[in-house]
Amino acid sequence: MAEKGEGETSKFAQDLLTAIEGEVRGSRKRVRTFIEGFDEALEGGVPKGHVCLLAGSAGTMKSSIAYNILHRNALESGARGLYLSLEQNRPSLEDHMYGLGLNLQRTANLVEIWDLGLLRSKLISGETWLNLLKKDIADYRAKNGLDLLVLDSLPALDIIAKYKDVREELFYLFEWLRELSVTSFLISEMTEGTMKYSKNDEDFLADGILHLKMQFVDDVHVQRRLRAVKMRNTKHSMDFYTLLFDAGRFSVTKVIGKVQE
Repeated sequence: MAEKGEGETSKFAQDLLTAIEGEVRGSRKRVRTFIEGFDEALEGGVPKGHVCLLAGSAGTMKSSIAYNILHRNALESGARGLYLSLEQNRPSLEDHMYGLGLNLQRTANLVEIWDLGLLRSKLISGETWLNLLKKDIADYRAKNGLDLLVLDSLPALDIIAKYKDVREELFYLFEWLRELSVTSFLISEMTEGTMKYSKNDEDFLADGILHLKMQFVDDVHVQRRLRAVKMRNTKHSMDFYTLLFDAGRFSVTKVIGKVQE
C-alpha cells in the first residue's frame, strides 16, 4: 500500500480534528435564548456554564431579552433563574415584563428577582458588599438550585463594588461565576456609535458576547439588530440580524435594508 504523502496526512489530521470539534460542540448542552432563528445560528443556543455579555446601547431590549431567557427556560425545561437588578426596582421591572406579555405568575416558583436597589442603602459598598452578594448567591444555589443568572448591570456593579484593582477583581468574579456551574448573562451598557462592549474590558473575560444596536435604515426608520460577536465552543456567523419582537416573542431575520411601508 502506498504511504500517504505529507500533504495528504496533514489534510487527514485536519479533517479528523474538525470532525472531533464538531462532535464536541454538538454534544455540549445549551441554553436557548428563545430568539427564533438566532438559536439555530448558535448551534442550539449558548453553551451551558458560559458567562456571556449582553451589550448594547439604550433601548436595544437587553433587559427584556435577559429576563425572557429566564422566563422561557423556566417554562420549557424547569430551569431555575435569578435576576439581579442593581438599577431598576422590582415592581418597575415586573411591570415592564408584564407589558411585554410575559405572565410572571407562571414562573414565580422558578424565577426570582433580587431588587438590589433597595439593598444599596443597607449594606456597605465596596469589597464587603460584593463578597456578601456572592455569599448570598452561593447560599441560594445550595438551597434551591440555580441554572441561570442575570446581572443587570455591569456599570452599576462597578459603582457599588468600588474595585481596588478592577482587572484582577473582575477576573476572579468571572471565574467564580464559572465555578458556580450556572449560565450567566451580564448586561453591559454601550455608548451608541462605539464598538467598545464594556467599560473594563470584561469582553475579554467573557465566553460570549451578544451585541445589540439601533440601526437607522433611512431618515425615519430604525431597526434593532443583533449579532454574536463571539461564542466559545460554537461555530457561528458574526453577521448582524434584524431583531423583531411581536406578541411576546423574539425572532430574527436576515437584515432588511429598507422598511416596507
